[in-house]
Amino acid sequence: MKKILVFPAILILTALSSFGQTREDITVHIPQVMGRLDFAGFFQENFAMETTAAGYIVVDNPNGADYTLKLETKPNLILYDDGTYEEVGPDSYYVDEETGEIVREKQFLLQINLVRNEDNNEIVAFTFPFSNLEEMYDFNLYLLYEAMANVPLTKLGSVAAADERWRNKWLYLRTSFDFPITFYVLKEPEFLTHRRENEDPQVQGLDHRISPWVAATIGVELHYHYRVSTELNFNLSFSDPMTSTFMPSILIEQKFPIKPSTHFMIEPYAALAFPMSTSPNVNSFPRVGLGGGVQAGVKGGSMGAFFLDVNFIYFLGNVVMKNADNYYTIPNQITYKRYSLGLGIGYKIGFMDRPMPKPKEQP
Repeated sequence: MKKILVFPAILILTALSSFGQTREDITVHIPQVMGRLDFAGFFQENFAMETTAAGYIVVDNPNGADYTLKLETKPNLILYDDGTYEEVGPDSYYVDEETGEIVREKQFLLQINLVRNEDNNEIVAFTFPFSNLEEMYDFNLYLLYEAMANVPLTKLGSVAAADERWRNKWLYLRTSFDFPITFYVLKEPEFLTHRRENEDPQVQGLDHRISPWVAATIGVELHYHYRVSTELNFNLSFSDPMTSTFMPSILIEQKFPIKPSTHFMIEPYAALAFPMSTSPNVNSFPRVGLGGGVQAGVKGGSMGAFFLDVNFIYFLGNVVMKNADNYYTIPNQITYKRYSLGLGIGYKIGFMDRPMPKPKEQP
């Protein structure tokens, strides 16, 4: 009598190399393993561990799972031509018709079924033969890959789109704490002079000045293109020690966002600065500054980002200050060039999602 073993051929191992993606957003439920009780605990524990190691999230509740991985152990059967069958015994074997070799038959089958929960559609079903649990340590991860190899990536796409929303809004409101460092580079003269009739003049040397202070910025950013945005800021510099005055200013930044990952964004920008006040100690003060900077942000929730801002502004024109020294009175004014190095840390929150750009078609 001709005997036929009831199990399909093992799928080729190339599926392992094709399963090279991280799918940590996919949830999988593994219900209680059916069949022999002495096998159930082993497969339950091992498949849960391998599923987690493969990058999935294993959940206990089937209602919160994307897929259900069903496992069942059952005896392997030998079917005879007359329709009868018997279970494979520990000493059962058959002769390979091609090679003539004696092959010991596997006693048990592991049935694996993968079900997509949203429509209860069974997308994978196959069996794998084995004789003892020890040999399955070498195959459990492979069997999991075989079961999950055809899981579609649609959910990954939607999650990636959700991750993108924080940096793809139409409008952002920005606030930051800043520490601007203002440089007054001496242009002329290099010294002050005290002169009296019939006396040699007395001279006091001058030097460049650096004025660090604290400031804050509030602003609004219009993100009208995935790669281009414009930000209008109002900067409150609480004092400028050099000119002894409250120094607010308006900044316009033309930004060019670069988005290398879903959790990080870097925005180089060109900037215009417009100081809004001067000091009574100043005869002339530049009204426009040119410069640029970079804003590096990390995801801060689904609506915004924490950022670090660094910029440099060169002011057009000279700062001409009155000579307030009552002793060294010559000349009556001092001229500087003004530069500013801005450092800031803050948060911006976005409103109204922009449509995501379409992926480029592959040639």
